Amino acid sequence: MQREKFRDRVLHNILILDGSMGTMLHAHIPAGACPDYTCITRPEVVARVHKEYVEAGADIILTNTFGATRLKLNEYGLGGKVNEINIQAAGLARQACRDNTIVAGSIGPTGQLVEPLGQAGFNEIYAVYKEQALALVQGGVDIFVLETFSDLKEAKAALMAVRENTDLPVMIAMTFMEDKKTFTGTDPVTAVTVLSSLGADAVGVNCSTGPKPMLEIVKQLTAATGLPVFVEPNAGIPKLNGSGATYNITPGEMAEYAELYVTHGANIVGACCGSTPEYTRLISQRLADKKPVKRTPPGGLGLSSRFSSVLIGPDLPFGVIGERINTTNRKSLAADIKDRQYILLKKDVESQVNAGARVIDLNISMPGIDESVTMREIVRNLDNTLKAPLCIDSKDIKAIETALRESAGKALINSVTGEVENMEELFPLAARYGAGLICLAIDERGIPDNAGDRVRIIEKILKRAEENGINRDNLIIDCLAMTVSTQQSGALETLKAIRAVKENLYLPTVLGVSNISYGLPGRSLLNSTYLSMAMAAGLDAAIMNPGDARMMDAVKAASVFTLRDKDAREYSQISFENEKMTFKGVTAEENRELNDIYNAVMTGNRESIGSLVKKALTNNLTAEQINNDALIAAIREVGLRYEKKELYLPQMMLSAEVFQAAFKQIQPHFKSSDVKSKGMVVLCTVRGDLHSIGKNIVRLLMSNAGYDVVDLGTDVPAETIYQKAEELKADVVGLSALMTTTMLEMENVVKLFREKKSAAKIIIGGAAVTNEFANDIGADGYAADGVGAVKLVDRLMGERE
Repeated sequence: MQREKFRDRVLHNILILDGSMGTMLHAHIPAGACPDYTCITRPEVVARVHKEYVEAGADIILTNTFGATRLKLNEYGLGGKVNEINIQAAGLARQACRDNTIVAGSIGPTGQLVEPLGQAGFNEIYAVYKEQALALVQGGVDIFVLETFSDLKEAKAALMAVRENTDLPVMIAMTFMEDKKTFTGTDPVTAVTVLSSLGADAVGVNCSTGPKPMLEIVKQLTAATGLPVFVEPNAGIPKLNGSGATYNITPGEMAEYAELYVTHGANIVGACCGSTPEYTRLISQRLADKKPVKRTPPGGLGLSSRFSSVLIGPDLPFGVIGERINTTNRKSLAADIKDRQYILLKKDVESQVNAGARVIDLNISMPGIDESVTMREIVRNLDNTLKAPLCIDSKDIKAIETALRESAGKALINSVTGEVENMEELFPLAARYGAGLICLAIDERGIPDNAGDRVRIIEKILKRAEENGINRDNLIIDCLAMTVSTQQSGALETLKAIRAVKENLYLPTVLGVSNISYGLPGRSLLNSTYLSMAMAAGLDAAIMNPGDARMMDAVKAASVFTLRDKDAREYSQISFENEKMTFKGVTAEENRELNDIYNAVMTGNRESIGSLVKKALTNNLTAEQINNDALIAAIREVGLRYEKKELYLPQMMLSAEVFQAAFKQIQPHFKSSDVKSKGMVVLCTVRGDLHSIGKNIVRLLMSNAGYDVVDLGTDVPAETIYQKAEELKADVVGLSALMTTTMLEMENVVKLFREKKSAAKIIIGGAAVTNEFANDIGADGYAADGVGAVKLVDRLMGERE
């Protein structure tokens, strides 16, 4: 089956995978026997199972070869029967097919962990999967389904083996635990970052958990890729009894979850352990009239380690690539590497990550070492602990390939140029290992002086990359920072080139910023200033020293202005993650739920607050508990930290918005006796003034504090303010004015209220307003900001009581 034909079918139709073969064979094979060998010993049983799944509505049936690699078969003394079993299995599946049924060659993990986690070598694992894949092709499969992988590096070897030795479509699934990570620590987004770059035609999740926990994983996968996504949950968690294992999810329940998966973007749905043709039948019926949801994949260059991934591109967090692992002019680091100690190396890697590096550049080139051997040792040392992806900075092709092979994640190659020989060496490596590539605007003639010529070199590189099957999403462009001490105008040409790449080629950009200041004093100042200019021109990443505080401050500040730092969260450097409180009179589970809501308000987590509140209500926490113990407690703490300047306006506003969303959600659940307003507050901007930001902040915080708030808007005459206050029986009236010319109107409002002998208290605020002015006009109080206004009203209401 051609890859294009498969892609077209799956993008326009919901396809149904079959269910468990092992569950169906259980009664037909002796305990301890090899399930895959049943294709030889009981072929009629295997064929009947396939036929039952096809009749139940399966569009894709998997061969009975999940464990038919040489390594797995060796456990049964059947290692020499790889070809026989796989060829026979494919034939049995083909016999059961209808005209449009797809036969998928099933390939599972070997049971071995790849070095350095285990003893199996990458090339050994690759060869094992190559052997099985070729046998399945000989047997006549249409596609491959690689499933139930836990080790990202083994999945990488398996996918490469199948992709490089066959031309058939390849689906590949990882299996995740309850914490939504594989047992080796890989999350779904990281998995899809690696597997999609290696040429997978569909990515998915199977086995491990029941259908409910899988829903969140499906959401993560569909949000992270434009590839088809498939899902095969177990029929719940097995429970052992006298007759074997039973599963607690019924076929009908599984079909309900199947519909949810499709709603959230899945293209292919089946079932795994514990399922039978009845599950397939109900899933097929439930999804009969469904069509795939159209998804827009995220843009940018994706990179990953084994544990986590980063995305670099427009409107995304700036990509700091740590440059400190460079043996040039670092004798102590060079000695550490040459002596194969790697103590300083690891320390420098950790310090860069802690300082904010999202990627680590690895440049270990020096005399006296075999760079390929040393690279293997270093990457293996880092691969099991480093969360940041690697950038392989080397001219040694063998060392680059070693690093790409040894890394479980998706690395970045630094770099390819427009030189023909260089492209011919590096493009095949990048294509094979799915690596990212830094593309330098330089060729055989050197670095052009003007931006236009640099862009033309980049265009030449892009054309050759496409010819080598490299996706544009794997490229990032370096327009090259020129040393300003020798070529001052070159700095501006680089900025022009960055703009041209962004506007015409729509690709992310990177720069080795420190080159700009070479030979000049005060390099940190020059570097940080130029970095800010480059970010304004569209720069997405920089190879730099994250230990330079001035440079990192420039990144944080410029990220606010270039909209990379949403709501200025990173700039404010405030984090309340995992903050814990103890709530009295509740169970441990309820305590966790209140903590989650509390932390969501503290961190301004708009995305999760709805589901957290829903969960708490479902688990019988009362609206009053949620409000008093979590929401109000959190918003009070936000106010305190704002006053101490530990928290800044964007964070306070986010927290206030999250509070409001949560309160709105619990409001219908209050008993009438629970809902008690603290008082009526009327707000407005006085006549002649159209500014409203400060007033709106006060409105938000006052409402969160438990007051009924009516906002009269801007440019409101004194008579209207008085009439509305009397009509609403306002306890407090808040007046706002930004300008000195309009703040004088506040005195007219106060005079009118006093003449009418109104009982309402009047408070004032605004940029030009002071406490002294409030006293002069006879107002009841002044507040400098929204938090102060809430405290002032609380005090006034307390005095009234």
